[in-house]
Amino acid sequence: MWIWCFRIQLFLGCLGFVNAFKDSSLLPDLIESSGKKCWGYEKGCSFENSYSKDRLRCHKPSRWPSARTKEDQMNAFFDQADFGYVRQRMESMQPICSSNRESGAFLECTDHLRFCRGRNILFDFKSLNAKRSKRYRDDVIHEGEVGGDCDSFDKELLRKRSDEKSYLQSWGHELTNFESSSEYAVTDKNCDIIYERPTILFKLDASVNMYHHFCDFINLFASQFINGTFNDDVDIVWWETHSTGYQDRYFGATWKAFSKHAPHELISLDQKRVCFRNVMFPLLARQRFGLYYNMPLIDGCEEARFIDGSTMSMRYVYF
Repeated sequence: MWIWCFRIQLFLGCLGFVNAFKDSSLLPDLIESSGKKCWGYEKGCSFENSYSKDRLRCHKPSRWPSARTKEDQMNAFFDQADFGYVRQRMESMQPICSSNRESGAFLECTDHLRFCRGRNILFDFKSLNAKRSKRYRDDVIHEGEVGGDCDSFDKELLRKRSDEKSYLQSWGHELTNFESSSEYAVTDKNCDIIYERPTILFKLDASVNMYHHFCDFINLFASQFINGTFNDDVDIVWWETHSTGYQDRYFGATWKAFSKHAPHELISLDQKRVCFRNVMFPLLARQRFGLYYNMPLIDGCEEARFIDGSTMSMRYVYF
């Protein structure tokens, strides 16, 4: 039953929530108007002071063995379906590549490479071969085809975090071959295309199914909080490996909640060396224990603030 309620709430509210907060300056205003001090994912933010405190409730006892008290039950729900989920991912972030130089590269990721963000990263798409490419490929990026000009590179940490490799679970297949070299410096000589605007690379679930596709959107929403940005002046690249690209006939308008620019297709970058000044690899739709496909959810609780949004704003996106 919970998953149907989750779907309805997402359809009515989540996108409006994102749309309303493209400008991060609006976030403090909402916190202030709610009488709370923080969202719930920030360091030093207690649940009592969080945006979720007055909404989240557990009205039935849980059958989970670990939920011995109501407080245990609420904490579990907050960590599974609310801003506690965002906090847990943020706490696992560690740098893999770093540089103090403005022209240098940077890459940091959560556990299992489920979320990453980087600066001055180069991808060589010579192995894409778009005309013959199939969907859900995990062999687009090979050794020597991704990297950055790092001053410090923790290759062992990258290896350890490349432990979950599945198309919609992590960025393991795309980043496991990341290398550090001056040959990956972002220059006109090295790059056929340079994305100057912040860019979101996105591997996508089925667009014809509302349940699956909204897994994409809710995880992108969570990723915006992890990244700390709600700017809609960004580029989005659909990492769809099929030769025909990604078709989003039914819910395509939803992307306007995240960017004012039309998404780009991965297949348009075939055989190109492509560089990204600032890039985000967001949480994906089918992570293990993710939002909300494969999501373990404690029973007896409801009203996660994370998915609570403005219906009116969502209507603005669609109508």
